[in-house]
Amino acid sequence: MPTNFTQAQRTALLNILQTGKRNAINAERLSLALGFPAGGNQVQTRNLIRECIEVDGDLIGSSLSNPKGFYLIDQTNIRELESYLDSLENRAIDILQRRTWLIRNWNNAVPGNPTTKIAKYVKP
Repeated sequence: MPTNFTQAQRTALLNILQTGKRNAINAERLSLALGFPAGGNQVQTRNLIRECIEVDGDLIGSSLSNPKGFYLIDQTNIRELESYLDSLENRAIDILQRRTWLIRNWNNAVPGNPTTKIAKYVKP
């Protein structure tokens, strides 16, 4: 994967993030601290986080509940990691289920021009 951020930017992120879900920092505040645009979905900040995970192997989690935001996964707390992994899995299932519904809905609404895409969501 090519890198889009400098090592200094990746290090700055790690210096801002706190350890543990209880210390999550929301994306807007994190963006401002990094000097990135804070509007919208903070795309630049989220891309930096993704790069830190993929390129540097950092353990960064995110929480959709209070407190919402990003944090360094506590390496002394495997339950925190596993809870975040379950959250990612549930989000992936939701997205694949939505994809399956769209395929079905398209094929029902436009039977003369069905998509060749196949459903990837399998209900457990």
